[in-house]
Amino acid sequence: MKKWSLIFLSIVLAGVLAACGDGDSPKDAQSGTTEGVHPLEVQLELPETAAAGEDVLVRAKVTMNDQVVDDADEVEFEIKDEKGESEMIEAEFDGEESYSINHAFEPGTYKVTSHVTARQQHTMPTKEITVE
Repeated sequence: MKKWSLIFLSIVLAGVLAACGDGDSPKDAQSGTTEGVHPLEVQLELPETAAAGEDVLVRAKVTMNDQVVDDADEVEFEIKDEKGESEMIEAEFDGEESYSINHAFEPGTYKVTSHVTARQQHTMPTKEITVE
């Protein structure tokens, strides 16, 4: 009898522990839904062509989960010329939706890479501009 009582107690205890949940799926406190990992998204904007010496607006719209990220740890634009020489320029948040710089280019083709670090993620989209 004692043996059967221990077996029954073990089964009940196992059932109670199983009902408590596995703890592997964190829940959002407000909605009760399972959290997801949201990637850092950067929409790099600059024209495909520009005139030499003309100020060009280069900007990066930074979002996560469709929300504007206005507290990025770092946003810099790397401007690399055809010779492979590059310069890094720190961007400023415009107070609304993006980080930007104005830059005057010499004639040539350039690769512009935005280096964005925010919320423990880093992304580096690149676009090209031809300056005549």
